Amino acid sequence: MISTANRLISCVDRFSLSTKLVLLVVLPLLLTLAVTLPMTVNGLNRLESETSADRLDEEVQIINRQFAQFEANLASAADTLAADPVLLQSIRESDNARIGSALLSARIRMKLHHLEVVDNKGNQIAQEHRFEGPLNTVAASQLHDLGLAELELTRLIHTSAGCLLAAVRPLEDASGRGGAMSVGRLVDAEALAEMNFGRSDPVVMVFDADGNVTATSKDAVERPGEPTAIMPDGKMLAMALSGQVVLGSAKLDDFEQRAVYAPLPNAGQDEGVFGVTVSTSPAVGLRNQLIADYIVVMGPLALVVLALGYLVAHAISRRILRLRDSAVAIGNGNLAVRIDANSGDEVGTLASEFNRMADNLNEKNSQLEEANRLLELRVSERTKELIEANNQLLEMQEQVVRTEKFAAIGELSAGVAHDLRNPLGAIRNGVYFLNKKLKTSDFLQNEPKVAEFLNVIDERVSHCDKIITDLITFSRIAPPCYSSTNLNSAIDSAITSVGGTPENVSVVKQYENEESRVRADREQIQRVFSNLAQNAFEAMPDGGALTIAIQSVDSTIQVSFRDEGEGIPDTDVGRVFDPLFTTKIQGTGLGLAVCQQIVVKHGGTLEVSSSHGNGATFTVVLPLDGGQAPAAQVEAENGVAVS
Repeated sequence: MISTANRLISCVDRFSLSTKLVLLVVLPLLLTLAVTLPMTVNGLNRLESETSADRLDEEVQIINRQFAQFEANLASAADTLAADPVLLQSIRESDNARIGSALLSARIRMKLHHLEVVDNKGNQIAQEHRFEGPLNTVAASQLHDLGLAELELTRLIHTSAGCLLAAVRPLEDASGRGGAMSVGRLVDAEALAEMNFGRSDPVVMVFDADGNVTATSKDAVERPGEPTAIMPDGKMLAMALSGQVVLGSAKLDDFEQRAVYAPLPNAGQDEGVFGVTVSTSPAVGLRNQLIADYIVVMGPLALVVLALGYLVAHAISRRILRLRDSAVAIGNGNLAVRIDANSGDEVGTLASEFNRMADNLNEKNSQLEEANRLLELRVSERTKELIEANNQLLEMQEQVVRTEKFAAIGELSAGVAHDLRNPLGAIRNGVYFLNKKLKTSDFLQNEPKVAEFLNVIDERVSHCDKIITDLITFSRIAPPCYSSTNLNSAIDSAITSVGGTPENVSVVKQYENEESRVRADREQIQRVFSNLAQNAFEAMPDGGALTIAIQSVDSTIQVSFRDEGEGIPDTDVGRVFDPLFTTKIQGTGLGLAVCQQIVVKHGGTLEVSSSHGNGATFTVVLPLDGGQAPAAQVEAENGVAVS
């Protein structure tokens, strides 16, 4: 056996290297294909012949059950809101603000897309709408009419954003019927993905009465924001619109798949259709049989291929190993190595090329080192540019976060101020009435504590009213009314407005000019200076010096307030401008936030520098010719200025 193998190796050595490689690759491949290809084709044909009808029917039943659960959840949300005593009371009292707040809270909490309340005449009282495009007002009106007729129904409404499943409920309490309310949620990609348990296969689709795709589960599971190209079977779709459940096919991104079409639950005839497609067949038994057959044949075939491969590889590996060793030596830097090129075949040609490569390597190596040096220089420069760009991006991100925070706090502040001012007014009127009545009698003389408590109540009400005023001011900062403003005079007026300079504090003025002017809203800028001066005085209860400096820098003017107090801890420096952040017992945390908004509206900046134990410095930077607030601040104004 050994002698036979040696003769076969000698025979193979007579072929050229290219012929040997062809035999090494092609011969086993041809043998493999000749045996496995017919088996594979036969198995695939059998798999293709298996129908997916059972699975599609099961998927239709699953989606129908999921849609029923979807409808039940929506009905539960409608029942909960229709029985909400706060909402019913707000409707009785025509308190539109509370109605809108209740609808907004319910929309966010219950993940709804549409809420609407109408009165007994069908007129809209309030609405919360969270999808693009208008609502089908005719269908919505018809739905509300059913609710006013004291019917509890769920209907599908077609909108430009897709199918909206809406539930209507009459609004009734002990006082009688107060109107009707409808709630709805879009049957969109997210809803379909939930019904499909987040699976990528099968794919659930929804079509409108015109055969257009309104949503697919694939868009929410695999690639949100990139709609899937779908071409349904038009004939099957028309049959499904007539109320039938039919099997057909559909193309998803140019790949044809088996599909079933069925009418949408809770939709009338010709209203809408949902489809389910599957890309794989569950013929597990056939697949396992195919794998078993493949293994039975490939086992012996692999042994034959290995034997032939060994004989061919051994014939050509000896010279290739010598070539490899020489190449490794050259790769390690030994350029003195040369390969014997005493044969005329492809290996000999390759050896000659290796020798030529060694001769040219020194020249190429120097060129490579120079290119590497230039590349490192460019990489270093580009790295610096990327670091700068990243820092700018982080600053912009912080500005966006601050803008969103200001908008949310402004909206909350306006609502809280509105709800608290009325009861405080009633308390103040009550104190005034008691004082007036009791002064006409001897009661206050006999009970001086009563008068003292009445004064305390009046003072506390005044303090609360000031907090409310700060909240309203924070949410309604008006655009600046620009005029030529004398900053020196504005600072003096600001100090006077806070009660003047305390006896144990001295004010050091370092003004660049006797009169520094800038285009600004004097009233707003004076308010900023008053707040900064008041904070500085309060930071020095044991006395000290407040240094106020004015200087021009390029096209801006800078006004700084530096105190000699305890300073601001490092952990709090980055939060001093956050709304509602304060370290004072009776502070509101809005003073510096309002100051920053005013300065930004003037196109400037308000900066702080401090270290604990060394005082603090607040610097107002304003453009000399009046400024324009940045775009992010304009968005903040739109979100904060609510009534």
